[in-house]
Amino acid sequence: MSFNFIAHVELPVLDLDRTAAFLKDLFGWDFKAFGNGYYLYNKHNGTMVGLRRVATIHRGDTPVFHVLVDDIDAMLEKVPSLGGEVVRGKTVIPVYGWYAVVNDVNGNHIGLYQAPSNQ
Repeated sequence: MSFNFIAHVELPVLDLDRTAAFLKDLFGWDFKAFGNGYYLYNKHNGTMVGLRRVATIHRGDTPVFHVLVDDIDAMLEKVPSLGGEVVRGKTVIPVYGWYAVVNDVNGNHIGLYQAPSNQ
């Protein structure tokens, strides 16, 4: 077992079903109800993602995690049709690739990262 890596990320959400659908359509993540206002995505081979229902969210005041994607341009094109918003478009990181930031349907920032080998 590897240690000292991020094992679990939790997002505050207003609508569990809408958020789960957004993330499934964008990344293919299939969330399961875990009980008590919580959904969990767990492939049992890396970072788990939890969705925790809350009453309010302060837009942009949530942790940001970055998801490695194959085609950042395609992801950015898809986000608005799913109810999300592009906050920062494709931005070069010299030597390391590109990143962008989108809001999910709750206003949580989600980073997208594309390595240079995926050009």
